[in-house]
Amino acid sequence: MLADICTGLISVFTLPSIGAIALGILTGLIFGAIPGISGIMAISILLPMTFYVSPLVGIPMLLGIYKASMFGGSITAVLLNTPGAPPAVCTAMDGFPLTRQGKAGKALNAALTGSVFGDTFSNILLICVAAPLAYLTLKIGPVEQCCLILLALTVVGSISGPSLTKGIICAGVGILLATVGASGATGAIRFTFDNENLMGGIALIPMVIGLLCLPEVIHQASSRISSVIQQKLNLKDENGRLTWKEFKAHIPVLLRSSLIGSIIGALPGLGASPAAYMAYSEARRTSKNPETFGKGNVAGVLAPEAANNAVTGSAMIPLLTLGIPGDDVTAVLMGAFIIQGITPGPMIFQEHAQLVYGIFGGLLICDVLLYFIAKAGFRIWARLSRLPKYVIFSAVTVFSFVGAYSINQSMFDIMTLILFGIIGYFVRRWHYSAGAFIIGFVLGPIWERAFDQSMVLSDGSFMIFIESPISAVLLALA
Repeated sequence: MLADICTGLISVFTLPSIGAIALGILTGLIFGAIPGISGIMAISILLPMTFYVSPLVGIPMLLGIYKASMFGGSITAVLLNTPGAPPAVCTAMDGFPLTRQGKAGKALNAALTGSVFGDTFSNILLICVAAPLAYLTLKIGPVEQCCLILLALTVVGSISGPSLTKGIICAGVGILLATVGASGATGAIRFTFDNENLMGGIALIPMVIGLLCLPEVIHQASSRISSVIQQKLNLKDENGRLTWKEFKAHIPVLLRSSLIGSIIGALPGLGASPAAYMAYSEARRTSKNPETFGKGNVAGVLAPEAANNAVTGSAMIPLLTLGIPGDDVTAVLMGAFIIQGITPGPMIFQEHAQLVYGIFGGLLICDVLLYFIAKAGFRIWARLSRLPKYVIFSAVTVFSFVGAYSINQSMFDIMTLILFGIIGYFVRRWHYSAGAFIIGFVLGPIWERAFDQSMVLSDGSFMIFIESPISAVLLALA
């Protein structure tokens, strides 16, 4: 095992892997710094690229996008009071007041410091606990796995959207569409309507791009972003940087917020927004000057940024140990694993140990590169946030179609993209959850396979789900 760990960590220190991570971070920062563009859109657009490269190049690149876009969303929150992502709403509460005081550089540096601190904290936690948890979950058979996925789908469905009913509907429809094509257990052909293009099921990548990217393009085309930076960005004196004294004084806030984010990230379905709000609330509660929050308190920037970025590392824990994505981003990342022929779950540490530890090494490289690349480009990200929308979303649309077409060179994939783009628009308009839909689609086949195996073991008796103490507890929780 020690040899696998060392080999895995060393394997990611190659020029292609480091170059891919740097490209992912640049992409994440660019997409995060542009209002209306999110990290999940960037991951969806670049997901087809992972089909052509090794897992140690493609997956760390996507993780770089994931991490950088979380910080990127805080750039517009600080400078324009326009959060680039929902978790950055908390960052704007104190970040934008600092900008109005002429301390935009300090706010940006505080956001970056909190982001990298939270990232590193959760990555270390992931490296320490993932493998032991995976070995424990090896004791879980198909019966327990079936009940565990049911619980995960119930939790995700119930919190992914403004109402429990809508969340459950989205997860359920995702599961239903996952049954299109040949059954993995019996080989039966289902719901293809004699269309040969559906024999292998609905393609994941065109569906994801359609659900997540095109609806945003349509929405942004009908709105206007008019905020601009009214003053020159100062990055030199005390108002333009986070001093060492300020950093030391806020270490307890950073540690507490990172722990909150790591715990919430490890729970499937919660996501970064609750972590940011909880950390911000806790920082205000424990502050000696709570009345300064909302008026330009540095702790009000550090706390939510540390928490929402800590979610990124710990969200990989349920994905790698149980094979259960906790949110829409990790669901797409799970798709990247599956494209590479790797199934996340407890067996991944036995079958692909070197790869997993290589990815862990990539996560640590992400933290280092994120700090230096983001800090060096503060002025660039500020200018990107003011790019004309017609340039931004025209490029997004082109990349969406090219990405969907590139894997199979199939016009049917383009039609799938357009269809799910229309569906995604109404999903967004009627306040349903595309994330719950994608998670249901990804987990559906795994759930079906576990159910079929359970039925074979019990000779068709449903009592097997009650006879196992673990599965009975999981069912009760569901």
